[in-house]
Amino acid sequence: MKRKKALGRGLESLLPSIEGELSERGSPADISVDAIDPNPFQPRIDWDDEELSSLAESIRQQGILQPLVLRKKEERYQLIAGERRLRASILAGLGVVPAFIREADDQQMMALALVENIQRQDLNPMEKAEAFSRFCSEFSITQEELGKQVGISRSAVANFQRLIELPESVKLMVRSGKLSMGHGRTLLGLPDEESMVRIAKLCLARGYSVRVLEDAVRKATNRKSIKKKMVSAIPEIKQLETELQRILGTRVLLKDSGGSGKLEIGYSSLDELDRILSIIRGRGNPTCK
Repeated sequence: MKRKKALGRGLESLLPSIEGELSERGSPADISVDAIDPNPFQPRIDWDDEELSSLAESIRQQGILQPLVLRKKEERYQLIAGERRLRASILAGLGVVPAFIREADDQQMMALALVENIQRQDLNPMEKAEAFSRFCSEFSITQEELGKQVGISRSAVANFQRLIELPESVKLMVRSGKLSMGHGRTLLGLPDEESMVRIAKLCLARGYSVRVLEDAVRKATNRKSIKKKMVSAIPEIKQLETELQRILGTRVLLKDSGGSGKLEIGYSSLDELDRILSIIRGRGNPTCK
């Protein structure tokens, strides 16, 4: 149960000494699997069925070599660490499992589950991104403080959390392992979600490495920038934008591409949206702002 030094000094201030506490409690207790609830802060979502089956067979042959860690919750127990072992034990047909019972608040529960998975590298990049974001949000701590708790740099925490900004379809590619964290971070350099999804699909189809993807993103960004400059340089388009902004009293952006394109109208509140819609429907005062 010895912690790795890679977790840093910060973990010591957040979590009491596990080995000291467990040694005072002596041998683990046998707890019914039916009395154990999962850790509500478990960051891991995806479980490898083949890996669980292999561990279940090992448990059938040799038993559980490392006890679970639980906390008492009313008349039941909540899992702090060892969900993989618990799942495999149930798969192996065990009715009871060895476990240490310890005191832990919600922040400690989340930290222990997060640290256990990070140490074993069980979390995919999206699970880490979501876990880091949830940890910072629920316990109101900074990226730097979280980095100290789990033994990584503030910039690493920030890089994982940025993956939350990816479109849902691209997140699934990262979660499934089709794209790496490096691919995900590179795609975030594109200006919009439509481009991210398109380039991500191209990346999968052609088997781009991160380096090749970086080049593709750079070229796509440059093309978009040049196109935007060409459109904005057309006097008629700028004149129409200015006229619409005057009429609607808000930011307007015209994206023209050879006679077809998009019209974007900005608003800062639902009341302002109602005002703009009234003008468009012909019931508002164009001079009101």
